[in-house]
Parts: sequence; structure tokens; C-alpha cells
Amino acid sequence: MKTYHYLLFDLDDTLFDFQLAEKEALTRIMRELAPEDNQQQLIQTYRKINQRLWAQYECGEISKNTIIHTRFALTFKEFGKEIDGERAAKHYQQYLGEGTQLLDGALETLKLCKSLGYRMYALTNGLEKTQNSRLDGSGIRSYFDAIYISEQTGSQKPQTAFFDYVFAHSTEIIPTEALMIGDSLSSDIQGAQNIGIDSCWYNGANKETAHQATYVVHNQKELHQLLAQVPVK
Repeated sequence: MKTYHYLLFDLDDTLFDFQLAEKEALTRIMRELAPEDNQQQLIQTYRKINQRLWAQYECGEISKNTIIHTRFALTFKEFGKEIDGERAAKHYQQYLGEGTQLLDGALETLKLCKSLGYRMYALTNGLEKTQNSRLDGSGIRSYFDAIYISEQTGSQKPQTAFFDYVFAHSTEIIPTEALMIGDSLSSDIQGAQNIGIDSCWYNGANKETAHQATYVVHNQKELHQLLAQVPVK
């Protein structure tokens, strides 16, 4: 098996339990904005709109600010209501930043990788303030040699500019010895393919779909097994 030395970790739904953090944050903000309305219906509508906006963002069609400032307003517009989208976004990001829950076994993954001598980097398309809050609150910041957040880099996965920024600022990384680990085929795996590095798809949702990943794991235990048997330079 190929030797790796540098692990490039996505954060949300790869290490952080983003689904849980998002659910809790959305529940809080929807109760504030519309305590009398059907909360579940609002959240389902929000998720559809949010997913569509992030897909547009990853394609470079819209800015991150457009996502942040319009997704709640667009959600309530579907129900014939007007709200202050920017104010809602501010409260939501605060609540999301408090969501420091890790996926089961994620901390053990980081400890294992550290003990095996891997050098680790966090690469995320999340918001800088939110992700920094979660990294600090979860206590995992110290495991990474460097952390790269799209708001800071000025570009996002899967754009090659994002990875160019990473390699320019962490010049010790040798691309042929790097492995991108993430849950998103469209940003993590496609991004790795765009720059010609190997990738591991963290398929925690057990999706059955075509992919270009070098490896596939479905949980942290499988990730442990993979990384434990990969030779470290």
C-alpha cells in the first residue's frame, strides 16, 4: 500500500457531527423566529434551500455571503413571510459555533494518527468564526499542524486555488504523500482529483454512488483500520 505522511482532514461530517450540531442550532433559531409554526417543515425547507445554495457556491456561482444572508429569508419566503435574514444568520452561526460534538471515534482517530507519526491539516469550507469556535470548544485544534478555512483562503474546495493556498502556506506537504479525507464527493474528493492527490471518501451516510476516491470508509473504525495499515514515511 502507498506511503502517506500528510493527512488533509475535512471537518464537518468527517470529524465533527455536523448533522447533530445543525439540528440543534436550527431548532433554536426556528423557535425564535416562528414559535407557532411547524418547526419540522421549516427545517426541511431550509435544508433544501441551503443545499442548493452551497452547491452553487462550490461551483463558484455565488458568494458565501449570499448563502449566509439569504438562506433564512428564502426559507420563510416559501411560507409567505419576511424576516431579517442577516439577523437570523448571526444568531444561527452563534448557535452552530456551540456545536462541538464529534463523531463517535473521531477523537480516537486523531490520537491514533498522532501516535503513528502522521502530520495532520484541517481543510474546511465552513465559516471562520464558527469553525474556530468549534475547534476550540471540542479541544481538537492542537492535533493539526495548520487549519485552512475557505473564508480565510479566499476560495473553497474543490477549487484548485484552495489547495494551492494550502500548499503555498504549508510548504512541507508533499502532494504525492498526501491523503485528502472527507465526506463530500463534490468538494473533498473532487478537489483531491482536481489537484492529483489521493483521497479517502468518508461515506458515513452509506451512499451508493459512483466515485473517484482512492479509498472508501463508512465509519471511524474503518478509518482507523485504513490509517493503521498505511505505511507512514
